[in-house]
Amino acid sequence: MYIFKNAMKNIKRNKGRNLLMAIVMVIISVTCVIALVINGATTSIITDYKNQFGSEVNVELDYAKIYESGDINELPTVTIEELKGYADSDYVKDYYFYLEAPAVSNHISSLNQEDNSGIQGSEGAVGGGPELGPPNLKVIGSTSYQLFEEFKKGERKIISGRIFENDNEIVISEDLAKLNNLKSGDNIVLRSIADVEKDITLTITGIYQDLTKDDSADYAYKDPYMTRRNELLTNYETATTLVGEQSNTMSRIKYFLNSPDDLESFVKEAQGKGLSEYYNFTNNEYLYKQIAGPVESVQKISTVFLVVVLILGGIILVLLNLIALRERKYEIGVLRAIGMKKINVIKTLVYESIIVTMVAVTIGLGVGGLASQPVSDKLLADQIEQRQEQMDNMGGNFGGASAALPNDADIIDSLNAELDLGVVFAIFLIGGLLVIISSSMSLIYITKYEPIKILSERN
Repeated sequence: MYIFKNAMKNIKRNKGRNLLMAIVMVIISVTCVIALVINGATTSIITDYKNQFGSEVNVELDYAKIYESGDINELPTVTIEELKGYADSDYVKDYYFYLEAPAVSNHISSLNQEDNSGIQGSEGAVGGGPELGPPNLKVIGSTSYQLFEEFKKGERKIISGRIFENDNEIVISEDLAKLNNLKSGDNIVLRSIADVEKDITLTITGIYQDLTKDDSADYAYKDPYMTRRNELLTNYETATTLVGEQSNTMSRIKYFLNSPDDLESFVKEAQGKGLSEYYNFTNNEYLYKQIAGPVESVQKISTVFLVVVLILGGIILVLLNLIALRERKYEIGVLRAIGMKKINVIKTLVYESIIVTMVAVTIGLGVGGLASQPVSDKLLADQIEQRQEQMDNMGGNFGGASAALPNDADIIDSLNAELDLGVVFAIFLIGGLLVIISSSMSLIYITKYEPIKILSERN
């Protein structure tokens, strides 16, 4: 207790020196808090998006390899059963099939159909027929409800009825329902362009509100088939009835890997099971980079900033301690000469450093916690602006695939930079390490020299 009281008195006696030490520690604490908070917020986002875009894998033909081989007349095919076989893997946690089936109906009107009525087929072709023109509706079927990401994001939601559960059940958009005065429980008749002699009756079980952007409004030619609000959602089996035998080539499969890092191993395993070298397993790496790229940049900046601050801060504290020790050599010599043990002198100096550091760290936590959100938002905004400038310089679109561009709702424009217990613990740990590092020179000096030598050096 005496040693602690003596340390407190020493702090009061040397206000200027300790104030300088405290200011340096506050600056280090504030910057470390901001860096750690930003790092934590970005890490969680990056992990989530890596799992979302990196773990979802599609199977696609590699046309570049096919053209290089020169054998473009016979494209390699893969059957549904083979695709299911590839899913039997330790790397795959789930999978589902999905199918986009073109369909035509003369019983109901589709959005944007009036602008193109001249090419939509014969008006007298009731229920469809040989004279019926291009498809005016799109039926999307999936073996899993997971296909319809818009419902999870809140961009689409059921506002009447329920989601489909059985074969020949569908949900339609609110706009399509209003256009044709349809409601849950009504039936519609479709005819597939693959089998013009077959009518299929589907029951509407639900109506969904669509808040996604209507891309057709941006084009002079408004194709009903490409209008999102003309999409009829159903299960996979119902969609296959609209395309018949073509379902084997039109179907697509999406695998969900346990980890994005398993992609290469999964590809090798599938090729070992007979998958043609002209097929690739691809994830949505481009969209991931567009959405999470600025966040990754912010994380790198915060990490580099944290490392630089710790290194420079540690060096500055060591120098300040050496200067302070040089000024206090005589004091240490007197204490040792009157009989104070080395360990007690060391404890006094360490207690002083701990008290100053803990007070500075506490202040730094408060200031850093308040500054983390605006600093993180500013850094992220700058990175988004830089990435947008890069895209504009390259024509606004890498590869020209507009479908790969993220929706405005997907863009990350803010980080949830909150101070948590993990950061608090880390800051106090950093403060403790800095105390040890900065005090180490003092400990070496005290244990190395005897009081007689210290006093003689002063003379």
